[in-house]
Amino acid sequence: MAFVLKKSNTVKWPVTFQKAANGGKFKKQTFTAIFKELGRDQFNELADKGDDPLINEILVGWEGVQDEEKNEIPFNEENKTALLDDFAIMKALIETYGQVIYGGGLEKN
Repeated sequence: MAFVLKKSNTVKWPVTFQKAANGGKFKKQTFTAIFKELGRDQFNELADKGDDPLINEILVGWEGVQDEEKNEIPFNEENKTALLDDFAIMKALIETYGQVIYGGGLEKN
């Protein structure tokens, strides 16, 4: 099958992170992020501006994000802002997008 070059593409990818829990423990959490794939130039331009502009551009949806009553939280700008205010989630999103674009994550030199 031939490769089809698309101008715009999104990809669903699992995001896993640890949240602090009582007793000095951590609880593993997971949801599915819907990322917009960027070209190299656009990625580099946004990355130079910092994490916030980059994540705001690439995170275009999610699945499996719930409130305390187990109701799905819809993706919208207000909920996205609230989600991105969490350090652990922001870090996990950046690391996960690295896996998406680099095929396995960012390697340390």
